[in-house]
Amino acid sequence: MQYADYLIASLSSLQQALQSGAVTSRQLTEFALQRIAEVDQPRYNAITWLFAEEALAAADASDAQRQRGEASGQLTGIPVLIKDNIEVKGWPTSAGSVLLRDVIAHEDAPLVTTLRQQGAILIGKTAMHELAAGITGASSLSGFTHNAWREGRAPGGSSSGSAVAVAAGYVPLAIGSDTAGSVRIPAAFNGLFGLRMTRGALSTQGIVPLSPTQDIPGPLVRSAADLRIASEILSGQHFAREGEKLRVGIWQEGFATDEHEINQAVYAAVNGFSPETVSWPQLESLAAEANIIGYEFAEALAGYLADKPRAQFHTLQEIAASELYHPQLTNVFKTRAAHPGTDSAGYATVQQRQRDVYQQLEAMFTQHNINLLAYPVVRRAPVRHGEMQEGSNALVSAVTGAPAISIPAGLSDDGMPIGVELLALRGREDLLLRAAEQIEDALTPPLSRMR
Repeated sequence: MQYADYLIASLSSLQQALQSGAVTSRQLTEFALQRIAEVDQPRYNAITWLFAEEALAAADASDAQRQRGEASGQLTGIPVLIKDNIEVKGWPTSAGSVLLRDVIAHEDAPLVTTLRQQGAILIGKTAMHELAAGITGASSLSGFTHNAWREGRAPGGSSSGSAVAVAAGYVPLAIGSDTAGSVRIPAAFNGLFGLRMTRGALSTQGIVPLSPTQDIPGPLVRSAADLRIASEILSGQHFAREGEKLRVGIWQEGFATDEHEINQAVYAAVNGFSPETVSWPQLESLAAEANIIGYEFAEALAGYLADKPRAQFHTLQEIAASELYHPQLTNVFKTRAAHPGTDSAGYATVQQRQRDVYQQLEAMFTQHNINLLAYPVVRRAPVRHGEMQEGSNALVSAVTGAPAISIPAGLSDDGMPIGVELLALRGREDLLLRAAEQIEDALTPPLSRMR
């Protein structure tokens, strides 16, 4: 395997190359580090922390293990990157904030433990929207990450660097987290596959919290096959490859009437399922009213930082007062720092709203005899740096706890990726993965070329 091959390689092709001896883990790790050195600065700005020597030592150990016939993990020898709000022992957990850059993790998050058990070579951490509180990639620690397809455009967030790192060829798999779209939006904006699993399917321990109710980690990859591999590894589940017929409804109100390219791409992506148009005009407002982030953010962050003596501040109130954060975060930090929180009467009301919206979702699926709901991940194209992104549909999954997937649906006329989101009922990730494989097979050409 050559350097150019690595840049677009799938997890399965890397597994095969390692098993056949066509490449070593050290070579793959060197390819990853070479790619980062060549293009990350200033083009992409997707990496916050890089641990080259540690990664190369791990790769050498992996190669020695393979020579002894002891390589058994599904990711053995393959380089992987981790979002900067996820704890990796001995590494900073700065969550995109200059105020947390000295916070060092004492233990691996459970999902990091899983990756290590599967043999992954962890090479560093990725840039993110500060404290995961937005979707444009703004950060006081690293500035803006650039979209992999267009410099100066938003990469989506908050898992900005994880998406760009995969799309730009650093690694075949990066881990992000999703509270209101933070895996799916950057997947859509960078031509990738991303999955938010059913609430509770993956541990959030060791992740800097935004909303304990809505937070969940998730994978970002270049293909549907890789998404299946990564999702099964992270969850420990097996998702059926066959089963009931995929019956797709298109959420009529999930589209912006003046965004013809995005709309056409989404309709074309699901056309093979003979979809039914479904009207639910209240869904967007119901999701917004059920969003629990504002109630949980300040309290959850304070709880996380309470035993982090190296953090410059320990509450969102202190952070907001300091103004030592990216200017784009001013409104959200100050507003949420002043929020009445989980002790207020409104908290129980919003919790009940989440339950109610999911029950209505179940009823709608039954009424229309569908098992998947389709719409654009984001109704609007990626904005330029400094602008605020509008048009996300990703909140529906987050507030209901239902799983949702972002699938590439082609390119706009000016060459920007478009993503279609599919939503299923809880526990039906199998339907999402099957649909992703079918849509990918029908997409010509695939979004696998290098930027």
